[in-house]
Amino acid sequence: MRILVILRQVYEQKSIHWDYEINDFRNRKLAINKADLHALQWAADFSEQYTAPIDIMILTEENQNDSLKEILTGFPVESCIKIQKSNSEQMDASHLTSYIGQEAYDLIVCGDETEDEHNTSLLPLLGYSLGMEVLCSVNQIETIDSARLRVHRKEERGAMQIFEIKMPTALSLTSHISKLKHRRKRKKEMDIVIKERTLEPAGLNRRLGAPDPKIIFGSVPQEENPLKRLMNVMGFSGNNDAGLSQQTQALSDEHLHFTAERLMKWLKE
Repeated sequence: MRILVILRQVYEQKSIHWDYEINDFRNRKLAINKADLHALQWAADFSEQYTAPIDIMILTEENQNDSLKEILTGFPVESCIKIQKSNSEQMDASHLTSYIGQEAYDLIVCGDETEDEHNTSLLPLLGYSLGMEVLCSVNQIETIDSARLRVHRKEERGAMQIFEIKMPTALSLTSHISKLKHRRKRKKEMDIVIKERTLEPAGLNRRLGAPDPKIIFGSVPQEENPLKRLMNVMGFSGNNDAGLSQQTQALSDEHLHFTAERLMKWLKE
């Protein structure tokens, strides 16, 4: 089994301060996304038990190899590639696909969301592009055999969902997947390979799940049941008019996945 861990560099929330004299942020300190570090810790523990090589790809904004080497000290990493991060997860997923598509990974993992902007779409987009099975917000993984995993995902009110997934697969992991441990310094210094990248203007790209709005006019629902009125407005009711039903015709699987993940997060909050 070969594992790829994707790390994202973020700004530490406690280090961000607004300077009213210069009208800009100051003292912003970059760090590795905490959920991604927990995913790397799980991969390291798994590698020690099953002898699985680990590769790392880091999405970063600044050229700070020394600080990255200090953070990654002690992890059993085969190779580490650093790629410049853009403002679009869709662009980042497409760029990562161009590198990963040439490799044969059985498992791709990263944290379920970033702690600065709470982005969650990178791994689903990447998994779909590579034709892998995708599951998000996993908090426990068990090995069935060399080709299958049993994964657990906690839902609202303490409910637990259990899935059996065939590899290759892509999983986003919560911080509960592992406990961070202190590791000894590597005997051999890690080499970080920097991949050059030309970023396109941010204005040419849009976030997944945020297409150009379409204004659709429909009649006011008359049902007494609030749930039925809501389903009617959303276009999922069989009794609604033709105008509202058009809302569901343009939805892709990616849009539905994005909407479902955001809705579950909103319900938990």
